[in-house]
Amino acid sequence: MAGIDKAAIGFSIAIVVIGVAFAMYGDATQNAGPSVSAPVVRDTTPEPVMDEPKSPEKPMKTGWERATSATDPGMGHESHQLAVLLAPSENTYSGTLLYDASENIQLVTLRGPIGADEKPAKTWTPDGETIFELTFVDNKNAKGEWAFSGNALAVHTMKTTQFVVDYKILDLTETEPMMEEKTVELEEEIAMEDTTPAMDEPAGPMTHTVEMPAGTSVPGCEETNECYLPADLTINAGDTVDFVNVDTAAHTVTGGSPADGPSGVFDSSLVMGGATYSFTFEDAGSYDYFCMVHPWMVGSVTVN
Repeated sequence: MAGIDKAAIGFSIAIVVIGVAFAMYGDATQNAGPSVSAPVVRDTTPEPVMDEPKSPEKPMKTGWERATSATDPGMGHESHQLAVLLAPSENTYSGTLLYDASENIQLVTLRGPIGADEKPAKTWTPDGETIFELTFVDNKNAKGEWAFSGNALAVHTMKTTQFVVDYKILDLTETEPMMEEKTVELEEEIAMEDTTPAMDEPAGPMTHTVEMPAGTSVPGCEETNECYLPADLTINAGDTVDFVNVDTAAHTVTGGSPADGPSGVFDSSLVMGGATYSFTFEDAGSYDYFCMVHPWMVGSVTVN
């Protein structure tokens, strides 16, 4: 009897212990609460937007027209910018150009196309076959006025970056070829009838431009005599020549020849790409010059 009572007591104690354990587990589960997932953070930073190329900012002049430059289509001028104001035509334009640009510009007119027998000092061609005589005026300013005449009108820079120009053309006239020929004939008839001797007015000093084209730092340009453009220039005493380096390589404009060496008359030292060397020829004579860095580059200036 005593053994049975001990077994019953032990069994009762085991049941109580198990019950307490289940109660404690239930409390722990309730106190823990529901599980929470960590929030997902998304990056809302906008993707960077690349700016479109913009033309130079410049307030437009009221009542004027505006032109934006593009790459010059002329052969040898691919690193320049050109804004065409009057497109090439068989008619001859004349008038007065008022201009106001975003930077210093050069003024350009074209005459032609010209014949193969004509050899002007400056020419411009888009394809090597259609040749125009080029008038190139560099007043080193961004605004002003210019009385012009030619078969096309444009403004220009020797840079690769765009520019804008506001402009007006005053008193614009267009002369057709037949009318132009008749005008010339009439002027010739009048000149023949007029026997009064006329005295020519002396012209003032002028500025001429000679370019050092791109790619002349390697041989080859000497085969066509185009290491300087123009390679042979005729001017008057007192005129100035601007030697403009449109190449990326540095060049010199040194009086003399590769065979005899420097003459000592003039020497530019190194002219870096995009830079200009100017020299005024005061005395008449013939002046040869060359590049001391690239001796196949030769040119000459004849001074009257």
